[in-house]
Amino acid sequence: MMSGRPANPPAAARDPGGASDPDIMSRLAKGDSDALGQLYDRYQQQVRRFLVQATADAEDVDDLVHLTFLAAAKIAGRYDGRLSCRPWLVGIAAQLLRRRRRAVARFFAVLSAATRGRAASLDPGGMLQARSDVERALLRISEAKRITLLMAEVEGMSCPEIAAALHIPIGTVWTRLHAARRELRRILTPGEGGAP
Repeated sequence: MMSGRPANPPAAARDPGGASDPDIMSRLAKGDSDALGQLYDRYQQQVRRFLVQATADAEDVDDLVHLTFLAAAKIAGRYDGRLSCRPWLVGIAAQLLRRRRRAVARFFAVLSAATRGRAASLDPGGMLQARSDVERALLRISEAKRITLLMAEVEGMSCPEIAAALHIPIGTVWTRLHAARRELRRILTPGEGGAP
């Protein structure tokens, strides 16, 4: 039975003379960076379309598209050999999106705990105001503390991972995180020199 939609042949079939997806993945698993470029060129629009539909945060889409292909390169040896990589890549994108959402939720939960003294409101405008307050508060702490806090709370990185990424001692990471949380709590707590 014809559905009226044109058939969607595998990408390799739309790319005459192009390598098959399993061949690209095999080369990628062996470290061939050209294979990553081929995979990206072949599927980035479809992965992007999925992410645009799945998230309202347009700024996240570019990051998540790139992270999807970097993750695919990292785990290419585990590719199951199916004819088309598209479902596999969309699955990776979905996992990354869920991880990103959980990280953001954790971050706001930490900030919420720091501002427990504030009156709770069911009004969504209050939530938006709280988010604006948090964004302004983040801008009031030093860049070093802000970056360290975001790496821990939003990106879900461990202290050793942050230390390695920033090329600083782990003790400095702990100090920055403690100071950043203390400063945010002070800024966001009513009567503590911060929020009204």
